[in-house]
Amino acid sequence: MRPILLDLDDTLIDDNSSTKIAFAAFVAAHRDRLGEEPTRTLADRWRTTFRQFWSLYEQGRLSFSEQRRQRVRAFFADDLTDAEADDAFIPYLRAYESSWKLLPGVSEFLARTEHIPKVVLTNGDRAQQLNKARSTGLLSHVVSVVTPEDCGSWKPKPDMFIAGARILGVPPSTCVMIGDDMVRDIEPARALGMRSFHVEPGVSRRVFNEILSEISPA
Repeated sequence: MRPILLDLDDTLIDDNSSTKIAFAAFVAAHRDRLGEEPTRTLADRWRTTFRQFWSLYEQGRLSFSEQRRQRVRAFFADDLTDAEADDAFIPYLRAYESSWKLLPGVSEFLARTEHIPKVVLTNGDRAQQLNKARSTGLLSHVVSVVTPEDCGSWKPKPDMFIAGARILGVPPSTCVMIGDDMVRDIEPARALGMRSFHVEPGVSRRVFNEILSEISPA
């Protein structure tokens, strides 16, 4: 059986739902400050600020904590102190962390492939991603979790894939890669010769069942 490399957010964990729940809690907590501005407009602005400052984080120009603070400052158009920005973010963070859950089909997949070594590859902050894996029970199913802090590089660069394969003690081309992002997960894995599976939104159970039928038949 081929060793397995896995993305984390929206591949194993339903990060999309968690972010929606967290944003709703954030808006509710700050509704007095936000006035009557429609939630849809607020959500668009939040996504824009996320993309802007996450990109700077990926470039190494901001720390994980600072990109979060800058998002809050930009969202409110207010020059908040670090402490004020951190405090404003608390409702989001609490709702986000309390809503982490595995996507449909993941538990069955992990149980059926218990005999196959796995490594998670994720572009997120190491401490937060380990917390996600631990909270959802994933940590006991994988050999390791690799982040940019571990390998010095972000997906889609090949370094993280190579690092994961090295942990498993195999050439990258002998691994299976499972991920939700064509650019960050699937295309670079295929370039390294990996058999790759794309987990599209809303069909995770079907995709994982298809993967099982191919790599670990009943």
